[in-house]
Amino acid sequence: EMMLLKVIVRTLFVAVLSLSAIAAVAEERRAVRLGMTASHTGEFKELSEEFLSGVKFWAEDLIDRGGNRIDLVVYDDESNPEVAAQLYERLITEDQVDLLIGPFSTTLAMAVAPVAEKYNFPMVVEATAPKLYDQGFKNVFGIYTPADQNMMKVLEMAVENGLGSVAILHQDSGFPSAVALGVRDQAAGQGLTVVFDGSYPVDATSLDSVVSELAQSTPDLIIVGAYLDDSVQFVQALKKTGYAPKMLAISGAPSVAEFGDRLGSDADGVIATTQWMRDGGIPGSFDFGYRYRNRYGRYPSNNAAGGYAAGQILEAAARLAGVSIEMEAGALRDGVREELSRMKFQSLLGNYRVEANGEQSGNPIYVIQW
Repeated sequence: EMMLLKVIVRTLFVAVLSLSAIAAVAEERRAVRLGMTASHTGEFKELSEEFLSGVKFWAEDLIDRGGNRIDLVVYDDESNPEVAAQLYERLITEDQVDLLIGPFSTTLAMAVAPVAEKYNFPMVVEATAPKLYDQGFKNVFGIYTPADQNMMKVLEMAVENGLGSVAILHQDSGFPSAVALGVRDQAAGQGLTVVFDGSYPVDATSLDSVVSELAQSTPDLIIVGAYLDDSVQFVQALKKTGYAPKMLAISGAPSVAEFGDRLGSDADGVIATTQWMRDGGIPGSFDFGYRYRNRYGRYPSNNAAGGYAAGQILEAAARLAGVSIEMEAGALRDGVREELSRMKFQSLLGNYRVEANGEQSGNPIYVIQW
């Protein structure tokens, strides 16, 4: 217990949740408590903190709308599944939060989802691996395009450009593994031959050996399922081999500015998939990007947009359910859960639609290139 307390970072963030069923006399009523964890340390630090900044920015925007206060209760999960599960139990049982946003990454969400299920607590998550939604959870609702669909547009582009072979490499963890699974399933249908299919452990300190083996297969297209640090390592390792594929696509992480900052000109030509773009045609995207840059001094990543959308989706579910903070806790959550499972809503990410298992089916995926 003492060790756990030492690693906890708690932030109380005051904002406003706009619920149509709540009267304007907000100061006389208790605050809505919204709980989540963020990875202030560990593997998911950069991407998770971007997601958190989006949640906070949504909450700041709500101040101008009136309604009840929100206490945003945030702990550091250290990018550790065991710690994350303990902290979500604490958010529910000790902090007695009213609503939940899940942690960043499928790895952590897999650990936290049973906790939400145990207490029948609806939770929106950015996690995308199909295995999360195959568990039969009734309280987990995705906001991002499923990971096994992440590279579909890349495969279509490869075929359109006459490419015939593909190599797959992925980190052996939730999201990257699901990206690779989708590529395996879809490659043959697109007429592509898989000439290499490999993985590496989460704690790999070097990718040189596996990348050298991959390069020897001389694929036209390389697809990598990875997070930020190992994306950078992969590009550096591939450069050492001297092999240059006709297309190189890496899931997600290269869409953030730090990828280019760390690699410089070596990032040129790398393709990335992303859940959001300022010029993706979603209403409000340019406005969000402009205001976010003024607030934080940088343009938002797709993870920041995802955090903002998570707040929007919870807000919409509460509004459509007509729930009030004065309701019994179970009734409040029941209303939100029902709307999350059935509502059709356009968030900053695009169309929110979930299947019966909670998996997102409405959002688009974008392809960008350095």
